[in-house]
Amino acid sequence: MKIEGKTRKSLMLRALGAASILTPVALLASGPAHAAEAEPAAAAEAGPVGDIVVTATRRSESLQKVPISLQALSPETLQQHQVAAFADYVQMLPSVSFATLGPGRSNLYFRGISVGGGQLPTVGVYLNDIPVTQAGRMLDPHMYDIERVEALSGPQGTLFGASSLAGTLRIITNKAKIGKFEAGYDVQLNKFGKGDFGQMFEGFVNLPVNDKIAVRLMGYYKKEGGYIDNVAGSLTYKSIGMTINNSAIAQKDYNPNYEFGGRATATIQLNDDWSIVPELTYQNLNSKGGYNYDPDVGDLKVHDYSETYNKDKWAQAALTIHGKIADFDVVSATGYLKRKIRNANDYTYYTVTYDGFAANDPGYMEYMKFTDKTTGKTIDPTQKYLGHLRQQKFTQELRISTPKDWKLQMTVGGFYQFQKNQNDGSYYISGLSNATSLGIAGGGLYSPALPGVVNKDAFYIVENDQHYKDGAIFAEANYEILNNVKLNGGIRYFITDNGQYGFNGIWRSARSTTTARSLVTGQMGCGFNAASGYAWNHPYRLSCINTSIGYHQVGETHKLGVSWQVQPSKMVYFTYSTGFRPGGASRLAGSKPYVADTLSNFEVGFKTSWGSNFRLNGAVYMENWNGIQYGVVPFGFQGAGVTVNAGNAKVYGVELDGTLKLGKLTLSGSGAYNDAKLSTNFCNLDPVLRVVSLSSCDVSQAGTVAAAKGTRLPRQPKLKMQGSARYETTLGDYDAFLQGTMFYQTNSTSDLDTYKNSLLGNTKGFASFDFSAGIKKDQWNAEIFVQNLFDKRGILSKNTFCSIEYCADSARSFPIKPQFYGVKFGHKF
Repeated sequence: MKIEGKTRKSLMLRALGAASILTPVALLASGPAHAAEAEPAAAAEAGPVGDIVVTATRRSESLQKVPISLQALSPETLQQHQVAAFADYVQMLPSVSFATLGPGRSNLYFRGISVGGGQLPTVGVYLNDIPVTQAGRMLDPHMYDIERVEALSGPQGTLFGASSLAGTLRIITNKAKIGKFEAGYDVQLNKFGKGDFGQMFEGFVNLPVNDKIAVRLMGYYKKEGGYIDNVAGSLTYKSIGMTINNSAIAQKDYNPNYEFGGRATATIQLNDDWSIVPELTYQNLNSKGGYNYDPDVGDLKVHDYSETYNKDKWAQAALTIHGKIADFDVVSATGYLKRKIRNANDYTYYTVTYDGFAANDPGYMEYMKFTDKTTGKTIDPTQKYLGHLRQQKFTQELRISTPKDWKLQMTVGGFYQFQKNQNDGSYYISGLSNATSLGIAGGGLYSPALPGVVNKDAFYIVENDQHYKDGAIFAEANYEILNNVKLNGGIRYFITDNGQYGFNGIWRSARSTTTARSLVTGQMGCGFNAASGYAWNHPYRLSCINTSIGYHQVGETHKLGVSWQVQPSKMVYFTYSTGFRPGGASRLAGSKPYVADTLSNFEVGFKTSWGSNFRLNGAVYMENWNGIQYGVVPFGFQGAGVTVNAGNAKVYGVELDGTLKLGKLTLSGSGAYNDAKLSTNFCNLDPVLRVVSLSSCDVSQAGTVAAAKGTRLPRQPKLKMQGSARYETTLGDYDAFLQGTMFYQTNSTSDLDTYKNSLLGNTKGFASFDFSAGIKKDQWNAEIFVQNLFDKRGILSKNTFCSIEYCADSARSFPIKPQFYGVKFGHKF
């Protein structure tokens, strides 16, 4: 990949402008051809067992004809494995791993490209044609009335752009069908083995309005029982001699999850050439408690001292237009996403950390001892977190493709995206706004509270606006250079711009006359000392600013490959592809911008079918990851971090995916081996500057290397695989099945920094087993299922809620779903 200067900016802006103008023009220029279909019916078997039609290359093709590493999950597969959410289907994708704190709070990784850092993730996530990628907050559409899931491994920067560095995940929904009525519902009752009961209700209806219009509606409600207990506990702060307990919120199964939502879509056939597909999706999540447990407290148990929840609601409106100009296929995809998140976390162990400091150093007592102005008593210093996040994202893409009977198959397009985040967070102490702390230099008491838009008792406040702008023009094509041999390639020129504006910090940050500016007074410093003490001069949001950073980049990403259709049912291919993730700036004073990290992929693969009963696909690859973006909290900067470029890494891997049908028995499985390691040393932060990395480091120089060349990348097991056996038969008038599935993965590391990883420790490898059985007659079906039959406690990640160096002793573990069983009934009309 080549990163260039700003010379292409004006050219790209003109191209994007032309693309936006072309959309309404195209509607008026219909030609004599059939209407284009962007998302064909994937359930149709296109040949061998397990093959479906996909649109991973923005064209409708059999999965077996696409020369990239691609796994597709059909609606039958999703239903057979009781898939309702992201965590249910990701285990069936061996090249994929993830880190999460619970529903709506996940990061996705492909092929071991899994180091945490940067403002943007390494994997692009799409809902139909619209990107819904979010860092640390992956959108989790409910998996009902879904046409398929496509997981595209390796860089997908040409067609899918920024943040498709390591791969792309696409969720394709069912569209309204003209001239056909159909409907259905499914009801599920379930229970966690040692936890609570739950239920789920889902339904859809397809309504033909006339011979040119149809509407499709989907709705659901889900209540998932809790399985983690917040057990009674207490702790004593050594520095002030105060004991607290959690009796007010201790309870069994304290992490239930409630969701509801729906989707409305329509197909409007304007004429033989043009159709319009509007779609509106809405989801509302109320997730209580936490999904990590503390092994030191007990199995699936924690000590939480304040309320924890995540309330996440979002709506996406999308409009897709398909048509033709002459014989060229045209697709315009427009999307608008609006999301609101409110979440609260228990930050007790952050306070415990400062209590440990204060017990040995009186200089830290200002973090611990606060006196109520009215009663004169010391207040409970336990910190809590309350955050509000509001996101808006607008996307426009226009694609034009050559006729399908041309020897040169090409897609060209333009893309524009704008996202704005309003982030307000309070790390607060109840009653702080009516309290004073120890005297500061010069004498006198002061109140350290920073009343903001979220909470009046904030000790540390986050109040900022973030923006992300992306623009691109792209092209991808293939050409048959010899009989059954195709050369394919693509290129994408992009502009990216992001920035952050606002305030982050404690009272000292606000009072600073060198870093904070008051927009009320126009002077440096947002507070003053009066006879009554310190005051926060902040009458409205963003009236005090100590952060104003931005980053701009222009560049290109590309791919080149060749495929050979050896036989109609057998293909081999080679692909060289690149991907990118935009850089950015860190807000800590003295830090440097971090540049885009890039990925180069060299891949040899095959796709084969042997008769109609056996399919086997595979790939071998090597990936070079350069300029790894890694987030780190410098020593002494609790809760505030920087992102650095931590060096380079190499990944060597193999992927296999196959299905075999033996009469009534179907065997399927997939697996991936990824050996992902640093290929250069990752240098420690400079011990003096603290917010930048050392310019060079060597293992022979003590304390300079955070992770040496050869260190494993975190979060990704070296080996991950799954296998399933399904037996189908008849019992009298009923169709029946019995199915068993095994999931297995080896251990993984927890952090790239070897010292931090030694504190957290590796996760262990594990295996789990699912079983289900059911019957079907006419249009109804019933089944029973059990997931994680033996209730194995496989750990996917280990997490801390403050700096690892200080909070490793209170680290928590995120487990796979505990034993979970239920019954399900469905009826189709």
